[in-house]
Amino acid sequence: MPLPRGGVQLDYSRWMQNLLTLIIPEVLYDERLSDSDPPGDQHINASIIMNVRLGVKNIGDTEWKEYYKRDRLKRTITCHIEGHKRKQGINYECDLIQLFELQSLYYDFYLINLQLISNEKSQHFGFLNNLSLVAIHQNGGFTKIWLSLKSVFFVITLLTLIWYLNRINQLPRDTNLLEKCLILLGFGITQYNIPVEFLSLFIDVEFMSFLCDIRQGIFHCSLLIFWIVFIGEHLMDDVNRVGLSSYYKQLIIILVAYISLFVFESSERGIQVIDPFYSIWEVDSNFAMIFITITVLGAISYFFFLTYHLWLAFRNISTKQLILPSMPTARRLIYQGVIFRFKFLLLGTFICATCTIIAYIMGQISEDQWYWDDQRSFLSSLQWSSAMFTTVFALWNCYVMTLLILYAPSHKGVDSNTNEMSVEFTRLTDYDLNDCQARINYQSGNRTKKPPTCEMSLLQDLTTKHSIS
Repeated sequence: MPLPRGGVQLDYSRWMQNLLTLIIPEVLYDERLSDSDPPGDQHINASIIMNVRLGVKNIGDTEWKEYYKRDRLKRTITCHIEGHKRKQGINYECDLIQLFELQSLYYDFYLINLQLISNEKSQHFGFLNNLSLVAIHQNGGFTKIWLSLKSVFFVITLLTLIWYLNRINQLPRDTNLLEKCLILLGFGITQYNIPVEFLSLFIDVEFMSFLCDIRQGIFHCSLLIFWIVFIGEHLMDDVNRVGLSSYYKQLIIILVAYISLFVFESSERGIQVIDPFYSIWEVDSNFAMIFITITVLGAISYFFFLTYHLWLAFRNISTKQLILPSMPTARRLIYQGVIFRFKFLLLGTFICATCTIIAYIMGQISEDQWYWDDQRSFLSSLQWSSAMFTTVFALWNCYVMTLLILYAPSHKGVDSNTNEMSVEFTRLTDYDLNDCQARINYQSGNRTKKPPTCEMSLLQDLTTKHSIS
């Protein structure tokens, strides 16, 4: 592989990143093996055993080098044929079978040697007439665009995160929970943007896909934690939330789901690092389904938790907005800024999540068309899906950077003449810090001055009209 095309010998490029090979079995129906079967649709679920050797070489090499071999490799053939098609010589409709997956496409040519071994346990198999091999790899042009985007966004997000940390360090107070979650989110997107895939252009990084999945999982986990904390901090209720322990139920769900997903990923691609022919579905499909089920249940539970808290936040905010007109101008601008940022974030979240779902669906459609060799349709969809994939990546980066900028500490004060739009995008940190300290002194007994307010304290104060009078 790859095979010649148009009289030209092709070769793989390291820009193609990875290689997945699938087997398409061609099984012929044989009436002699099915005389005793009842009429109607017929299904085949049989195993084939084979010895496999994988050879590699680069341009200029004269000899093939054995890359990996596997004796008595087991694969399951699943086929079916409709009742009215049960005629001699008609092909079954068979599912695709994964042969091996390489997480780094380092060599120019690959050679596969298959030796089928008789399996006496398989019965009513029909005739295995042919085995077609399909090779799937990443488009080299897309990889160049993808790594260019990651390189640019890595620099931008890193500088944004450093700027945010510098703002935090200038404050004479401890970092609050929401700011810590923003730091975690900024770290998550920054480490995901590191273009480590460039290493596969120079060395054979056999665990590259596994590493990229782990990095993507870190970003998603930090994003889910941030959403829970952010909405919880904007509920405007009487609950005193003093740390991550206040969100232990949601955090347990997130951690259990991602640990299950990590175990599944380690059991699949982790083992493929040392054995590219390994497939957990052939070894123990029940084991794989257990962890996938746990992950799905965790995702559903998280969705309901998030939806419920989101509804509470919107309900409380809508109630408190009715009181805003009676407030002093400066304080009203503060509340409007808090509410505006909250709704702005939810709108951005909705747009990013919607585009992510659309990109996923388009990716699945493209894969289906590729499998059935609908070449013209595939190329068109591939362009759309690639564009959607890069767009979603850019959206999530802009989303995180917007959060870091909007919620970065500012050193501006607010007075009655402050412009409304300038407050909506300004966090009143230094001003709030002094006011918060004064509020503590006031509550501890020093009532010589009117109790001041800070932005996060005002969120809790909105629960009663007396506190904002």
